Amino acid sequence: MSIEGTRRVMETTSHETANQYLRFGWSLINHYVVEATPDTPAMVKYVLASVRRLEDTHEVLTLGDPDEVNAHLQLGWKLIEKYVAGSRHPDRRDEVLHFVLAWQREETPLRPGDVPPAPESADAAVEIDDELW
Repeated sequence: MSIEGTRRVMETTSHETANQYLRFGWSLINHYVVEATPDTPAMVKYVLASVRRLEDTHEVLTLGDPDEVNAHLQLGWKLIEKYVAGSRHPDRRDEVLHFVLAWQREETPLRPGDVPPAPESADAAVEIDDELW
């Protein structure tokens, strides 16, 4: 299960486990009753999430170019705010839209033009030398 803004999501039927995760900063995002069946009694399922918070921000950028903003968003940056800055002169209308982006991942922040690291695959190709067979 994946929910925007979360690192991990988990379900448990154990209230002790749920309480332990809550003490370590996880959030209870839902709970529901699973009806009894002939084989199992009714139980409550707790859904917990480790949510990214503003405290997890490693770097903040303010950009004005929408194309540059979109390039950053595709690399994993999060849009956390946008605002309009007016002109310093009250007689002139010169409004500029600004976007505030945050890097909230553990990796080094990526920038447009950087080559993102290739994801490591568990199914990496292995060359086999036919001469050994």
